Order: sequence, then C-alpha cells, then structure tokens
Amino acid sequence: MSAKAQNHIMKKRGVEPAFAAEAAVQKYFEHIPTFRMERRLRIANVNYSRQAISSAIALLAGHLEPIRLALFDHVKEGHVVHADETPVRVQAPGKGKCDTGYFWAFCRDEQNWNPEAEPAVIYQYAPSRAGVVAEKLLDGAAIRVLATDGYAGYNRLFPKDGTNDGLASARCWAHARRNFFEAHLATKSPLANKIVKLIRKMYAVEAAARGLPPEEREKLRQEQSLPVLTEIRSELVKNAPKAQGLVKKAIDYTLKAFEPLQRFIFDGRIEIDNNTVERCMRGIALTKKNSLFAGNHEAAKVWAIYYSLIESARLNGVNPRRYLNWVVEQIEVNKGDVDYHSLLPWHCPVGRIEN
Repeated sequence: MSAKAQNHIMKKRGVEPAFAAEAAVQKYFEHIPTFRMERRLRIANVNYSRQAISSAIALLAGHLEPIRLALFDHVKEGHVVHADETPVRVQAPGKGKCDTGYFWAFCRDEQNWNPEAEPAVIYQYAPSRAGVVAEKLLDGAAIRVLATDGYAGYNRLFPKDGTNDGLASARCWAHARRNFFEAHLATKSPLANKIVKLIRKMYAVEAAARGLPPEEREKLRQEQSLPVLTEIRSELVKNAPKAQGLVKKAIDYTLKAFEPLQRFIFDGRIEIDNNTVERCMRGIALTKKNSLFAGNHEAAKVWAIYYSLIESARLNGVNPRRYLNWVVEQIEVNKGDVDYHSLLPWHCPVGRIEN
C-alpha cells in the first residue's frame, strides 16, 4: 500500500489495486470475512480497518461490473441456460433487523457436449424473489430452454403450453429423485425405492453420453432412457390414486412436471438436472456461512459482481486469483479503455489449472 496510490482504479486512495483484488479473492473465493483480514493485517503491523478493506473491494467492483455485464451477454446467447436463486441477509437501516434479498444465478455451460464451450455464470442481486425479476433480467435473451428446479416464480416465463416465444422449460430430475428418496427413507415404500432405481438408470446413460455431440446424446437417450422414462410414468399413473403422504407428494410433483422433465430426452443440449447452476451456489453458501450478512443492498451487488467473475473463471479451469489479478492489470494499464469482452475468462492467458 502507498501513501496515495497514483493509478487509475484506486486514484487518490491509499491502496493499490492489487491489494483490493487480493482482499476480494480472500473474501469471496477463500470465504475469509473482512474482520479476519483486519486482524491479520494488524498482526503484520498494518493498520487498515475492515471498513477500509470493504471500501476498496467495493471501489474495485465498480470497475469490474462491465465484465459481469459482458458475461451476461454471453450467457443470454446460449441455447440452454440454468437458473437458480438463493437468499441472503442484508442490513435494513432503521429497522433494527435484517432484510432478506436474493442472488439470482444464470449459468451457460455446454462442456458436456461442446468441446469449444465457453461456460459462464452470472449473479444478479435483487431484494425480491418474485418471478418478475427473472422475467426482466431475461428480456430480449436468445435462450431457448431455461432449466430450473421447479420454483413457481419461473412459471410466468412459460404459458400453460410450455412455450413463450421459443422459450421452453426443462426441469430437474435430481429434485424429483430426492422426493422419492426421502419418501423411501421415511416410509420404506417399495414404489419409491423402485422409482429411485429407475432414475439411477437414466443417470447411468448420462454418464455414457457425456462428451458426445448433441445428436448422439439424443439417440442414446431415446434408445436407453426413453423406455425407462415410460416405465416411470406408467408406475406413477398406476399408483397415484392410492398413494399417500410423502409418496403421493413425490408422485404429484413428478407427474405435474413430466413434460419439462422429459424434454432432455429430445434435445442433446439439455442436461438431465439443474446441478450445473446449483454447484455454482456453493461459494456463496460458504461466504454466507462465514458472514453475519452481506452488508446492505449495495454491498450485496458487490458480491454478485465478484462471484460472476470468480465462478466463471472456475468453470473455465482458470485460477480465480490469477484471473482477477490479470483483469485488474489490464484495466489499470489501459486506464479503463478496454474491450471488456476481451477480458472474459476463456481469454485469460494465465492461471490455467492443470487437470
């Protein structure tokens, strides 16, 4: 840190951009709260408060927001996009308590069928979980299939016939399977156990289909998974009238969602579940666990910026620390006069993680 940093990003601030980038990586990638960073610095005889650390992180985030928007442009051009949302506590000034806001995540990841895939995930903070948020965020997108976990808020994007200007719904077999698994644990239902085993067969087909072109994935699924799917539906319809409790809940959920649940069979670009985006929520979950809250609403927007860059880097096999340092260096050297699409993770020349 310098007395007064003479640079573009941290102009007239007593901190270098690299310090802000490192603090952001420690907070959002390594899940270290700022109060712990403050304590570490004090032990190293550096007097820098948690408020100053947070301020530097937020200032840098403003320079990174165009990259998040460029990532969102890329995501919205995907044929299939996975969506999810997770709650976060935020300070509510004057209320004496916290409000609940939401991080919405949209992920495009074609690595299971496209060797040239450029995966990306973006996060958007909103104070509401209402479906209108997703509707506004995806307005004008070229997406043709939106994969979700079944949250009713997405229903406004899909009329009853399942389409909306070409946008179709795909649902998650992991969620359907969980319902039957829990029903079997609680009731020892032979039917629930049978359905779990049948779903497991479809996942075995998915393992064999990974890496194949879309048309070959479709062919394999229709040859091997479609008969299993037909058997599942037949069993559910036959047993629905006499089912009770958790078993009935699992059957009703699956039959009601059966059309979007089976959509993956006929399109090799669709995945069997929504785990693609749910895996991208793990980082946020860990940081939430280590923090009391995400600050205020503006601070939560900062979280969304950093997680968009960090998780997109991770999806591309790029070390998030190396990626963020490279991005900051490019913005600093060019004093912000840069094509932000050229700073997306797949263009990063450093930090590739060896398999």
